Amino acid sequence: MSTEETYSAEMLAGLLGLPQPTTQQVEVIEAPMAPVLVVAGAGSGKTETMASRVVWLLANRHVSVDGILGLTFTRKAAGELAARIGKRIAALQDIGILDPAADALFDRPEVSTYNAYANALFRDNALLVGREPESVLLSEASAWRLARRVVVRHGDERLATLGKSVDQVAELVLSLSHELAEIDGTTEELLGFVERFVGIGELPDGGRGAYAQIDQAVEVVGALPVLLDLAHRYADEKRRQGLVEFSDQVALALAACERSPKVAAVARDRAGVVLLDEYQDTSVVQTRLLSTLFADHPVMAVGDPHQSIYGWRGASAANLARFSRDFGREVAATQFNLSTSWRNDRTVLEAANVLVRPLQQQAQTAGKLRVLDLEPKPGAGAGSLAVEFPETGAEEIRVVAEWCADRLLAERGGDPAGSAAILFRARRPMQEFADGLAALGVPHHILGLGGLLSSPEIVDVTAALRVIHDPGAGSSLIRLLSGPRWRIGVHDLGHLVEVARYLQAIDWKTKRYDAELAARLRESVADDDGRSIIDALDFIAADRVPAGLAAGFTDEARSRLREAGLVFASLRRRAGSGLPDLVRAVERELRLDIEVVANESTGSAARAPARLQAFHDEVISFIQAEEQVTLGSLLAWIDRSLARDDLGPASDAPDQGAVQLLTIHGSKGLEWDHVAIPRLVVDELPAKPKDGKGWVRLGTLPYDFRGDAAELPEFAWRTAETRKEVVDAQLAFSEALGERALDEERRLAYVAVTRAKHDLLLTGSFWSGDRKRPRAASTYLLELASAGAIAPLPAASAFEENPVDSGAAVLDWPLDPLGARRSVVERAAAEVDQRRGRSESELLATLGPLENELTLLLEERRRAATTTARGELPVRIPASKFKEFVTEPEAALERLRRPVPQRPYRQTRLGTRFHSWVEAHYGRFGLQELVDALPEELDVERPGPDASEGIGFDELTERFLASEWADVRPIEVETEIHVPLGDTGRVVVCKLDAVFERGDRFEIVDWKTGAVPTTPEDVRNASFQLALYRLAYAHHREVDPERIDAVLYYVSHDVQLRPERLYSEEELLSEWERSFGEAAESQSSNDEVSI
Repeated sequence: MSTEETYSAEMLAGLLGLPQPTTQQVEVIEAPMAPVLVVAGAGSGKTETMASRVVWLLANRHVSVDGILGLTFTRKAAGELAARIGKRIAALQDIGILDPAADALFDRPEVSTYNAYANALFRDNALLVGREPESVLLSEASAWRLARRVVVRHGDERLATLGKSVDQVAELVLSLSHELAEIDGTTEELLGFVERFVGIGELPDGGRGAYAQIDQAVEVVGALPVLLDLAHRYADEKRRQGLVEFSDQVALALAACERSPKVAAVARDRAGVVLLDEYQDTSVVQTRLLSTLFADHPVMAVGDPHQSIYGWRGASAANLARFSRDFGREVAATQFNLSTSWRNDRTVLEAANVLVRPLQQQAQTAGKLRVLDLEPKPGAGAGSLAVEFPETGAEEIRVVAEWCADRLLAERGGDPAGSAAILFRARRPMQEFADGLAALGVPHHILGLGGLLSSPEIVDVTAALRVIHDPGAGSSLIRLLSGPRWRIGVHDLGHLVEVARYLQAIDWKTKRYDAELAARLRESVADDDGRSIIDALDFIAADRVPAGLAAGFTDEARSRLREAGLVFASLRRRAGSGLPDLVRAVERELRLDIEVVANESTGSAARAPARLQAFHDEVISFIQAEEQVTLGSLLAWIDRSLARDDLGPASDAPDQGAVQLLTIHGSKGLEWDHVAIPRLVVDELPAKPKDGKGWVRLGTLPYDFRGDAAELPEFAWRTAETRKEVVDAQLAFSEALGERALDEERRLAYVAVTRAKHDLLLTGSFWSGDRKRPRAASTYLLELASAGAIAPLPAASAFEENPVDSGAAVLDWPLDPLGARRSVVERAAAEVDQRRGRSESELLATLGPLENELTLLLEERRRAATTTARGELPVRIPASKFKEFVTEPEAALERLRRPVPQRPYRQTRLGTRFHSWVEAHYGRFGLQELVDALPEELDVERPGPDASEGIGFDELTERFLASEWADVRPIEVETEIHVPLGDTGRVVVCKLDAVFERGDRFEIVDWKTGAVPTTPEDVRNASFQLALYRLAYAHHREVDPERIDAVLYYVSHDVQLRPERLYSEEELLSEWERSFGEAAESQSSNDEVSI
């Protein structure tokens, strides 16, 4: 577009008070309006550069604000990009480059996740592909259970030959179903391929061997038709029930585009400029969708081939190399680079460049991409790189723990040392390193669902759930009985087995079986089959153990076992009251809520219960996503989650003062001041290639039918004339797969190293566990040593045999629940005993100069105290929930602690769909938070008693179109604003549906699809939400609240609710303090009691 005045990137940076861009950044910011690929190295400031690109485009009138589309992978990344762009747009308006009064600039850019964008495209065009727009999104757990039901219901006798369990077949069907969403070919072609491949089993040997591996390959590939049939039945079942998965959304959106060219035309008209973030992580089908929509369009894709680490979920590292072909069909595409690291110190960058150099050479040799070395930013620090390679795994754990402790306790320039992480190739060794940190009292936590489920307190909870559910869960019971709650010793646990053996030999009348029946039982079952120590514990709790048998227990153990039996019997009776209540009851009975707060290695007392709450939230999410919820299904979901490594990106932000443990896959997009990478040994990092079979594996789609087949190794079986030639071809195929896997491992190492801002520790050890042979140092360490980046490594172990003593060891058992903390805890307890009975004033008098400071702290505690556990209040309070907190605070907190899962009511889905439709009516999709948000974050109405009688979607849209707002252009749509609630430390989250400008006034409108309030109390409660919206928008717009009107529009009834007056900020704060302050006074009076 032409313009009267052209702004350069440097000029705009000066006007906005931003740092001057580098030469590379200027090239990207001022790139032509054509397909552009930006190869951006780790930490190279791509988000900042993309935001500056938007500023340049807007300032030079190349695009309007609502013509910008930005896509990325996570909600967190989308939120960061949207916030940065929004801030720059506001700055352009402030300095007069953009006119805030121009209607064309009132809409915001559309910034979304790839999945959310595809979902919106699918819903808008669902009828084109024979689907319903309101299709329900399946959770991962629900998808697996649906696949399992399909397998059970449509069981095929051919499945018996596979030698797999129902659960394993369901996993295969689900995996194949996801691959079929991206198939490049037809089902008939696939079946023909299988038929031809099976024919290699009839080839002559051509050598001396029988080549049994050929028969194995024929067997697994020959099983594809039955699994394919089940995958199709699974797809049919999803269609019949109106269900979709994430993979379906992209595939169905692509199908709609291919079926109607108008779909792509509308998308191109709406998006004048497209920004594609993390492009190296897109799958083939996502790339096909995006190129179908935006080929030859002004598209800027930003990515790093060296950070392509999600190949297991369909991402293709070749997407970046294919960008010119996919998007530059008639308009030539251009490549730019960003290679200045704004994150890493010099030593860290040196290591990263050494590790990634082989990948750079491969890319240059193949003529694919120009990838540059990372360069330090101006004034970058030196950083530090330490390497330790002790003899044993135990020594390695101690080295890593001490290194982390030193950095978290040290100070950098007078400030706390900051954040730290330990990054793992696999989750398996995490707990050992966590134990090492705990031994030194270093606060830490394991990230990810797998890490959550592996944390000690959650393992205890799930162990108790197993004991309640399964009489055969003896190992879980032993964990709990020998743990800190009951501390039963080895002798007494052994005698519990004797009680179980006794029960196995008696009938329900406690009479022994006669000799003949006992003999038959012994012949028909295994020795320990039918023997249950859980039943034995119940027997003890019922006080039915014969005196002679009971005498085998110590007196203390007999008492504790009886108590444990009564506890589990009580919990078993509560199993029918709902899983959330049961989980909370288990936590209380095991006293885990107390233990996690008392154990300082879990972090601060305020955040200590976080993992218990996180597990509770996961249980709630599972229930909300499941059609049939049982304790058994929950345990099956937990087992499945534990069996899978945490390979997705983590959403947790770095935690100051604590060490976070997570997988390298999960670390992508994050950074820490200090990073340790352990287990850098052969076959761990890099990991040993799996089996080298590739697609010649049960339930796997042949590479010929993948969209990226050209970039994948080829199995040249077609040209073979003998079985020996097939084996030779398979060996070459396996070697090529191994090289490809090693490339991905090298990318993982690069990602891990570049997470460190300042300090990096690399470790390994020769001996771990009971290995018979030492492990050599990782090739990555050898390369760093060869390049001079680290000191030379020890050439070999000093031991010929494993120095770890595998013989008998002396161990106090049960373990001391306080462990290394015992001396500290006992000293603290002694201090409490000495001061017991003394008043607060007497205690203060003994403190000397600390008296004034402690008095102030106690006063601060009084003001913050509440009988409803103020610390349990969430920091973020949704505006729609504010009235619950001020009108019934105890009930609101109870719902927070023990939320009741909500069924996916039709009326709730209708409200969500209507809000999305209104957004689209006003010309934008927004951030698509309705797709990606957690259930508790959605600001939609819960159905009332008459929910089933509500009107339909078409009637809602008709009434909206007849309303006064249908043809008025809003200045805000679906705007989320966070407003602090005085000095309470709480933030109210306000999601404004629409804001309109009425002369010199503003009008906030909240669309409602539920029932109209009928009582004065209901109207008063509704007015809280409008008052908060008015306050939030006044802060956001920096205008007097009195210039803002607010209305609730009940669309289904065509009724407007305009309260006569709205609460002021002072009144809202007063209502909050009244609800949570009266209890504080009561608590304060209790502070005067003796200690």
